[in-house]
Amino acid sequence: MATTLTINSNYIGEEAGQIFGKAFREANTISRGLVNVIPNINKIAYLRKIDYTAGRQDFACGWNPIGTVAFNEVSLEPKVIEIPLELCKQDFRDVFDQAKMGFSSWNKNFEGLDEATAITAEILLDTAVATDNDMWVGPTSSATGRFTGFIPQLQEVSSGAIKVTATASVTSTNVAGELARMLVAIPTSIKTAPDAVFAISTNVADALSNAQNIGQITYGTVLNENQLRWGRYTLEVIDALPDDTMVFYQRKNLVFGTGLLSDHNEIYIDSTSPERIKEGNVVIKMVYSAGTAIVRPSEVVLYN
Repeated sequence: MATTLTINSNYIGEEAGQIFGKAFREANTISRGLVNVIPNINKIAYLRKIDYTAGRQDFACGWNPIGTVAFNEVSLEPKVIEIPLELCKQDFRDVFDQAKMGFSSWNKNFEGLDEATAITAEILLDTAVATDNDMWVGPTSSATGRFTGFIPQLQEVSSGAIKVTATASVTSTNVAGELARMLVAIPTSIKTAPDAVFAISTNVADALSNAQNIGQITYGTVLNENQLRWGRYTLEVIDALPDDTMVFYQRKNLVFGTGLLSDHNEIYIDSTSPERIKEGNVVIKMVYSAGTAIVRPSEVVLYN
């Protein structure tokens, strides 16, 4: 069954050349290095962790060993996802790029079309946003074409994560109080970690920005479009987080696993093989893998 293609066109002679895609929010978790990315996972990876406790005592002659050292592991198995499309080249020739496709009835050309470029760009942007979204809120069930995100894992009762329940939707009037509640819940051991991340959703950022604009001397100023300042903490705005959500964690603790990162930027297009020419179709396919794991949920603070 071919991919559904809908063309609503008043085409008569000349087309404007540019194809206008829909608006996408920024997929910024990976590009800004806000989580630990582990590539080159073929099937399953085991993330090893070490726990060391109680290894100090007063000096005394002789030998009296104490303390414990424990090695454990967390498994990460990325899910393989594909995007398969099949389109009829004649549909494009009928309404748009006749000259670029050529005059032969075989319709061999497709890759050089503006439509091909637009479709490729749209798939890549949509996939980037979908991956960013699932990385945080992907369902725990095995939904088709999706993988489990960090927040559903943290929300599970058995996760051991530190949870702060929102008392109300965050606004410019209560954002200071809600941030203070979040700070109280963060263990001192991770507050000053060099790779600590204080992430907030866009509506929390908007509330804080509005509060800062009302009293900039008291609250500080905006550093850039994805970064705010609260006291001694830099707040990272992550577009994929649901409204009224804040997460404090160490980068090394939240892991995104995949096969090859380049897979997320590669699309296979076949319109010139003998089979495709005979069919008059073009095949577009993207295959990549993605998955998440949290090494130490008990050291993550979730507000939502």
